[in-house]
Amino acid sequence: MIKKLLIYGLSTVVFYLLITILFNGHEYIFPIFMICSFVISFFLSKTQVIFSFSILTFIWFIHFFREASILSNIIIYFIFTPLTFYLGYYLKNKSLLIRVIYPIILILVGVFGFNNFWFIIINRNASEIAISPKIEFSIKNNKVRIDTIQDKVIVLDFWTTSCGKCFEKFPDFEKLYYKYQNNSNVLLYAVNIPVRRDTVGYAKKRIEKYNYNFPVLYSDSDTVPKQLGFDKYPHMVILKNGKIRFNGYLNLNEKNVFFYDIENEIEKLIKE
Repeated sequence: MIKKLLIYGLSTVVFYLLITILFNGHEYIFPIFMICSFVISFFLSKTQVIFSFSILTFIWFIHFFREASILSNIIIYFIFTPLTFYLGYYLKNKSLLIRVIYPIILILVGVFGFNNFWFIIINRNASEIAISPKIEFSIKNNKVRIDTIQDKVIVLDFWTTSCGKCFEKFPDFEKLYYKYQNNSNVLLYAVNIPVRRDTVGYAKKRIEKYNYNFPVLYSDSDTVPKQLGFDKYPHMVILKNGKIRFNGYLNLNEKNVFFYDIENEIEKLIKE
């Protein structure tokens, strides 16, 4: 029995790894892997089906306890891996229509599920209103106290020099800046938080080579992120009248995401 468990279970793990090597992004990996697993289960016995998903499901379970894991991805895989194998086995003798519906669901989950679920999980407490701590940064050799600014919607996009995702998002942040450039009620800043061995000069050199027009604030420590309870980047904070109104990550221009749109959040606060 152990031998069969290892044969079927490890074959599934190897197959999943092969899919991840050949394709990029969960919107492709998930439906391809799951649909293939669904079809393969047509030809397996019930015991073989259990053996096939057991090891991979156990791996997903272990990932729940790893701090660096993206919880939304783990939950989706953890649920759909055994479900897909089981349904392949139980639906193999059903009508073609029934067998086609589930692959369509898998495609929809791959295209829409991961990003939307990630936004929901990461922002589960993001809209809780709180009094802002002291937030002071440097801009053009001057200090500015963000938390003392009144009657403005202030958007802070936190980034570090080692955050590739941050730099990917800057063109979209630039577009957002241009949209509200002439609105005196909205202020947008990209805020650099230093990482190990960083200097303000190095951070300026990294960002200025792109010639963005949005203003950039610089911090000399990670005190503010610690006070606001985050350590992953990019991260967004919105303030109004000395209160934190959003503390999470907003959708700048993510494809197939229907939640937490940054423009909706800004417009809502403008109208208050």
